[in-house]
Amino acid sequence: MRKLNLDYLKSFYYIAQCNSISKASEILHVTQPGLSMQLKSLESELGFSLMSRSNKGVLLTSEWEIVYDYAKSIFPLEENMYNSINSLEQKKNTLFIASCKTYGSYQLAFNICDFKDIHSGLDICMDTYNTSEVIDKILSHDYNMGIIKGHCSPEAKEMIEEVPFYDDEIVLCINPSYSKDEIKIKEVKRIPLIMRDSDSGTYKMVKRFLGKSGIDMSDLDILIRSNCTEIIKSSILKSCCASFVSKSCIQNELKSGQMKIIKISDLDNFDDLRFSYHLIKRKQYKLNTYEQSFYDFLLKNQ
Repeated sequence: MRKLNLDYLKSFYYIAQCNSISKASEILHVTQPGLSMQLKSLESELGFSLMSRSNKGVLLTSEWEIVYDYAKSIFPLEENMYNSINSLEQKKNTLFIASCKTYGSYQLAFNICDFKDIHSGLDICMDTYNTSEVIDKILSHDYNMGIIKGHCSPEAKEMIEEVPFYDDEIVLCINPSYSKDEIKIKEVKRIPLIMRDSDSGTYKMVKRFLGKSGIDMSDLDILIRSNCTEIIKSSILKSCCASFVSKSCIQNELKSGQMKIIKISDLDNFDDLRFSYHLIKRKQYKLNTYEQSFYDFLLKNQ
């Protein structure tokens, strides 16, 4: 069985691709005489000439196309392989986290800074999504670790392990210029509201909460829907609109007096608005060193 030297074939591949021995020598870091010798050795192995040289550059013979087509299927694959290996090496020093928007945009942002102080050589990539999207991305192996609001669905729980680590609640907040500090549940229908998008965990929890008091979402005076808590907060600060938001997201505004919470006086049970954030991962997946460190860090520091 005839054996072919792949180094010689690679030299031919780059010479043909560049149509220049000098340019190919720069790419391969081989001297031009050395590259010419490799090409001659390849031609000797094949038993025919691939190129002829002239003052106009490299002239290709009729056989070169067959050899070049096969070379094109080999060396781009080699390059892709090394790129994939390099990408994998880079990922080993990167912590990837998918978080629900309410926790990721506020509490997690602060925790990441503290964790980064401990692991200064670690790159951290944090992305935020709605809770349902975080679950989907964990199941599809786009991420290995995520943070969600509330629980996974019963179907997802069969494949996902979830651990509660931070308690929160949804509150009705408004600009402090609003005259009342307390309202009855039916009055919610008369207050202009800014709501999260219907795919968000916040929206679904509020819908369930109001539904138990006989209020449908279509009964509300919803001025704006947004998937961005910052847009909702800005709208509250500039108007007398109200919104149901996670209390942890408005801690600074409450302390500074820029917002206030409206109490719903004729209800005692707010369990539907109380929840925990959960760390999630696939049940069969073993966290790597950095993932486990961050996992333990969140559980310890909440």
